[in-house]
Amino acid sequence: MLSHDELSDGTIFILKLWDAGGAASHWVETLRDDTARRWYEIYRRCDWQALRTEAGGVFLHPATQLEVDHVLKTHKRLVFIHTSDVKTDEVGALGSDAATGDATAANTEQRP
Repeated sequence: MLSHDELSDGTIFILKLWDAGGAASHWVETLRDDTARRWYEIYRRCDWQALRTEAGGVFLHPATQLEVDHVLKTHKRLVFIHTSDVKTDEVGALGSDAATGDATAANTEQRP
């Protein structure tokens, strides 16, 4: 559960999804208030249908693996949503360049 301070001050959420070929893409957002509460529930309940429906309007900032690693090292508490049950192409346009494919191409890693 997120504390009152985490809700009002913002909580970092990382979303990591893979495409059908196994390439991972990441997005990092600081979510507050009702949006943070909603996404914490999506995470907690593994509500992958809600993720498919709502992520495109929330996760707008693609991140490289190096950027994600930095966030993971420098923040004690965050929410890291990752699942192989939802593919990148199942989610609406994620990130500012997602429509052109630039976000995915620039922010990928191969899944082992």
